[in-house]
Amino acid sequence: MPDYKSLHIITLDVPYPADYGGAIDIFYRIKALSELGFDLTIHVFEYGRGRQIELEKFGKVFYYKRSFSFFKIFSKTPFIVKSRNSTELLKNLLKDEFPIFYDGLHTTFFLSHPLLKNRFTYVRMHNIEHEYYSDLSKGSNIFKKFFFKLESYKLKKYEKILKNANQILAIKEEDQDHFKEFNTNVEVLSASIPEFFDPLSETNKFALFHGNLSVPENEMAVYWILDSLKDTLSSEFPVLVAGKYPTRKLVKYCDSLNVKILANPTEDELNKLISEAHIHVFYTESPSGVKLKLLNSLGSQGHIIVNESMTNDQNLKNFCEVASSKNDFLMKFEQLKGRDLSSEEFNKRKAYLIENFSTKNNLKKLFSNF
Repeated sequence: MPDYKSLHIITLDVPYPADYGGAIDIFYRIKALSELGFDLTIHVFEYGRGRQIELEKFGKVFYYKRSFSFFKIFSKTPFIVKSRNSTELLKNLLKDEFPIFYDGLHTTFFLSHPLLKNRFTYVRMHNIEHEYYSDLSKGSNIFKKFFFKLESYKLKKYEKILKNANQILAIKEEDQDHFKEFNTNVEVLSASIPEFFDPLSETNKFALFHGNLSVPENEMAVYWILDSLKDTLSSEFPVLVAGKYPTRKLVKYCDSLNVKILANPTEDELNKLISEAHIHVFYTESPSGVKLKLLNSLGSQGHIIVNESMTNDQNLKNFCEVASSKNDFLMKFEQLKGRDLSSEEFNKRKAYLIENFSTKNNLKKLFSNF
């Protein structure tokens, strides 16, 4: 690879602290690109997480306010895209001729802009977004259900904009064929995760669920898991719930079961919990995307229990206990409480993650001809 490269990267949110799935994927990709010698111009849409000095270590950073005008809901363009329209962003992109990396379909408002037609462009897809938003509508209240369904409809129509990109980067192989309907140049760029592994050591006797608790999918997961485990909950082996912005309803439910909920943990606090948990518990009804919280937990020394929809990757399932029902979830939980992860199990997990999810190695392959 050349020693020096220049690249614009547009992020859908402030990716630091890396405390939820999307932020983890974006932050560790930016960090790896910088370490690989890229001269980065980082364009960040900020809407509540604040400006972060940490990002300035990796390149020049511009911030833009995301617009939440109610009227944007009725645009033909999906709200997640329309609300990230900034004339200042366009001006900054036009200051040079460097390639542009659109990190998420959310950031692609200018992908088909005539003034940028000669630029080499990448679009990193985090999900098949219209499927993800359709899944989000399940179990939502009336207003959110309407919004998610409408957004799903618009996203499905909007996907044709991907024909304007030079390369689409799918997050997993299962998504590749779908995006080839719009663009023949589709590669897989696996999710970015921290490149650290704790040495195998004794865990603490607790189970952990972590995720962005403001997302309905994750809130529903907590209800399902705690309902499965309610007959075994105890102070001797507690279940902890950690994540961003839990609803009052969720806090009240956890309190009723004497389950501790850690709201808005720092990155260090969350990483400590992940590294110390004896069991990680996960559930989802949405098989879309890649569950970064699962990948992060696989780098720890704890056991992992998931349901069938948590991942379509059979290799990842081989490192987990897959439960088919609430009773099965409870049974596996009871079985694992008294058993430590063996060094053989840990080393197999570690080797698989390094081979398949090394952010630097995957980016080297992608930009080998840059």
